[in-house]
Amino acid sequence: MKRIFQRGFVKKVMSASPAASYGIRTMLYGTLLPAPDIGTRRDAVLRMREAAAAGHECGVHAWDHVDWHDRLPRMGREEVFTTFGRAADRFADIFGRAAEVAGAPGWTANGLSVEAYESRGIRVASDTREGPPFRPLRADGTPSSLVEVPSTLPTLDELLAFEKFRGGRREGTVEHLRRAVLEGTGVHVHSIHTEIEGGRALGTLFERQMAAWAADGVTFVTLGEAAAQAGAPETLPLRRLTATMVRGRSLPVTTGV
Repeated sequence: MKRIFQRGFVKKVMSASPAASYGIRTMLYGTLLPAPDIGTRRDAVLRMREAAAAGHECGVHAWDHVDWHDRLPRMGREEVFTTFGRAADRFADIFGRAAEVAGAPGWTANGLSVEAYESRGIRVASDTREGPPFRPLRADGTPSSLVEVPSTLPTLDELLAFEKFRGGRREGTVEHLRRAVLEGTGVHVHSIHTEIEGGRALGTLFERQMAAWAADGVTFVTLGEAAAQAGAPETLPLRRLTATMVRGRSLPVTTGV
């Protein structure tokens, strides 16, 4: 809600049916309503543990999605380490082990967040957009041990902001993403949102997307497996993290250069 005056934000969000995806109550968290601590809610914890038990790779997203996304560039070292540490500690409380993978809110990362990840045992991350896996540089310019596996495909909410997929033309996103994988090379990373692809408004569309990829013989791997397929960490290129804009998003994302 606090981003409503940012250029392009309303247009993008409205294309993804916000009321149906998030619900009015969730949209007001952090403004008129206090944000809940989902890591202490029994139903949420059970769902997270169910995902791990089903064989899904689980990792850290954030302690506070909006705060990290909006303020990371202005955070000092101590705050970055403390904030990520809270999330890492809560992950360990819930899953009984330390996290090894992570993905930042809104692809927001920098050299300090890389160092915070390393300090808590994160081996693989997907905090950036575009390109093959690489090793990001720390804040002081030295190489990190982290393997970064960027998101390579546009997200569904980004595509729905395109004019050609508006209204009754949403089905076109399935073929668009299908062809992107068929015509591309290497591992593709597609970021999805529980509240969007898993919600009432767009869940069926996502099911069709998965069915289309399966029909094409696409195989699905974990982030850790994708990093391993890229080769030994010491053989990967080194890149500096910087902000950029991508089509369909109203706010900057991070990429490696």
